[in-house]
Amino acid sequence: MPQFDDLVAGVYRDLADESEAVFSRLQVEDFIRGGIADLNRVAPTDTIDDIDFVLDPDTGAIMAYEYATVIELPYRVETIRLSDGWGEVIPEIDSGQAQSTGFHFRQSPDGGIIAFPKWWLAQMDAAVWGIRLYGYAARPLPYTVDGEPSPQVSLSQNDEYSVRAYAKSAGFDLLAHDRSLFGQWQGQSNNTDVSPTQMLQMAAGAKQEWDRHRGLIRVVRRYW
Repeated sequence: MPQFDDLVAGVYRDLADESEAVFSRLQVEDFIRGGIADLNRVAPTDTIDDIDFVLDPDTGAIMAYEYATVIELPYRVETIRLSDGWGEVIPEIDSGQAQSTGFHFRQSPDGGIIAFPKWWLAQMDAAVWGIRLYGYAARPLPYTVDGEPSPQVSLSQNDEYSVRAYAKSAGFDLLAHDRSLFGQWQGQSNNTDVSPTQMLQMAAGAKQEWDRHRGLIRVVRRYW
């Protein structure tokens, strides 16, 4: 996984602004976060999340019936026997249905919230059984704070290429439509041989490259 600072430096190189004289650090960071957000829409990560039950310290009984998860769209929820990993699917309760066994799921800003009938979860032995979610989760957006080391970004090599392609497209599009910024880029980044027409072509080429790659990485989501 790349360091955020290394990813920022890579985008500056892609934008032919290695001296960092034209694009501000905040602009480049926003390009990167925009790329990760778009990557999450196109190709969220297939994730497994085990629920960490809240237990009564004296009796070991399950005390909470609603849990947060990083998964924002589950395609399978199971009870898991801890001894051997054997699983059985838990159905989703339809809205308004008076079914006693199953779960309700709703999205949250950080993923999702899954809830179970109190009577059903209360009778489960947490020493024998667990609950496992399979689904799609978003990659976290990186942020830096002055004085702190650069955080790692949860991106594979292919993910990093995707984010940089998005950032390059966004940066070139800004140059193509902001004549003042383009003038700075020509002079301060030693790109005086690039004309406004060429810049439009470069922006269109970067967008086409991102659109092509976007289609290749798109994830067809699984459902029940």
